[in-house]
Amino acid sequence: MDELHQAASAYYNNGSPEIQQLAWSFFQSMDTNCDSQVDWNEFSAFLYQSGNQWISPSFFNDLDRNHDGALDFMEVLTFYYIIKTRSFWCSVCGICLTGLYFTCVECFDNVNSNTYDLCPRCYESKPERQRYNQQSDHHHAYFMDNHMLLRSKRGGYGSANLAIDSPGGGPGRTRMRQTMKALDTAVNVATLCSIM
Repeated sequence: MDELHQAASAYYNNGSPEIQQLAWSFFQSMDTNCDSQVDWNEFSAFLYQSGNQWISPSFFNDLDRNHDGALDFMEVLTFYYIIKTRSFWCSVCGICLTGLYFTCVECFDNVNSNTYDLCPRCYESKPERQRYNQQSDHHHAYFMDNHMLLRSKRGGYGSANLAIDSPGGGPGRTRMRQTMKALDTAVNVATLCSIM
């Protein structure tokens, strides 16, 4: 949640005065009693009015960084950033996916279907996921985490900027590069096999 708060803050601080005023207006629209904070009742009323009443009450607590029982301007700004950029929920347990998550690649590539996204805990728990898949009629097996999915869509898994790819070093460095290339090859072959 800290990274999302930093991202929301960065966008706000680098935004035009008009964008900053709109953000403040959004906060004021939620702060119905004008006490410069949004309590649970104001937050839940906003969720209901905006059609987002399915959001878990624990999400409010996650947003409340200082744990004072209310959301200040920056915490509300983080909420706005999340609902606009991170509206992903685990398809098995339903938690908000604010960090690393896994996506079914076949569902992601099919523009006519919803994505099938999993938190790391549900992705790791294969028996639980398989039970849910049988109930939900999801039968694909090829998943990638959100970072790898983005990199793969660009056309590569690795980064040319990794220090391990740079020439030089001794025999240990050469062995490390060879081992890394072998692992990359294995991952690419496994990816191709699971696509087929």
